Amino acid sequence: MGYSGKHRIKGIKRHFVIDANGNPLNFSISKASPHDQTRLLETIDGIRIGKRKRKLKRLGLDKGYDSDPLRQEVRKRRTIPVAPYRSNRILQRKPGRPPKDKHEKRYCRQRWKAERTFSWTNNNRRLDRMLEKTQKSYRAFIRVYFIKHYLKLLY
Repeated sequence: MGYSGKHRIKGIKRHFVIDANGNPLNFSISKASPHDQTRLLETIDGIRIGKRKRKLKRLGLDKGYDSDPLRQEVRKRRTIPVAPYRSNRILQRKPGRPPKDKHEKRYCRQRWKAERTFSWTNNNRRLDRMLEKTQKSYRAFIRVYFIKHYLKLLY
């Protein structure tokens, strides 16, 4: 894991997949140095309910995930990527119909649900500050948080 000298904590990135209500479905953890795109496919492939793999219909992303190879990989999984294009992107027009993901605008209005999920996670001090020595124990505490979150929904 990386180390942040300023905050005196280890540098990690948490990648969450959430549903339309902001409830977490899956997560992955990586060091803070690699780009977010490297762990996206692993995170969405790990969504399971019971022993069944679950497929997403749409995947809302931010501008950091704007890349043609990544969009193609997400489309291979029969998921529509909903990611706004970067302002400096050079569009290469191909003949024919434009991709479906270009017409999706609803995600930008619902971005706050993703930020709220991270805020809910940070309400647990142990998850907000990286107090664990290994990623394995940190993953275990995030799983405990998932259980706590879904139990709260039941009651």
